[in-house]
Amino acid sequence: MSKVLLVVGHPDLSRSKANKALVDAVRELAHVTVHDLYATYPDFRIDVDAEQALLAEHDVIVFQHPVFWYNTTPLLKQWQDKVFTLGWAFTMDGSPSQLAGKKAVVAVTAGVPAEHYTPEGANRTTLETLLSNWEATLRLCQFDIQPMVKLYGTAFGLSDQDLTTAAKQYNELLASFSA
Repeated sequence: MSKVLLVVGHPDLSRSKANKALVDAVRELAHVTVHDLYATYPDFRIDVDAEQALLAEHDVIVFQHPVFWYNTTPLLKQWQDKVFTLGWAFTMDGSPSQLAGKKAVVAVTAGVPAEHYTPEGANRTTLETLLSNWEATLRLCQFDIQPMVKLYGTAFGLSDQDLTTAAKQYNELLASFSA
């Protein structure tokens, strides 16, 4: 059975409607470990050895966060900077990293509706383009990159039914990695 590590980078998960619903939808899956970075490191002092050990113990890594100014949240960015180290998370000589072959999923929530993230929309680009740093990072670390999970309209326009549907689909996705 594949073990899934859900690395959650929401500054206040208890006050989040969408991110909390997604986490709650998968919390009871036996093969999923929920790792709330802001609860673990309220002082932003990241235990690199502990984080690398967590990553090493899991087969699938899911990075979940709200989109903050077209990027990840501050602690998740700092986590990347500290944990994804040369020689462990990536190499420069092409030799396998400690993360090589692990599946990676980026799951994001965006406050505005999907039509804002189109070439014609208010943001004039897609969410994938704005978050292309994720793909580059995961590729450098030799992850097996899975399709991005996107939930739009979390601050404006997402109905309770849409959120329930998204949470169910998230559960099904993470459950599918148990095989």
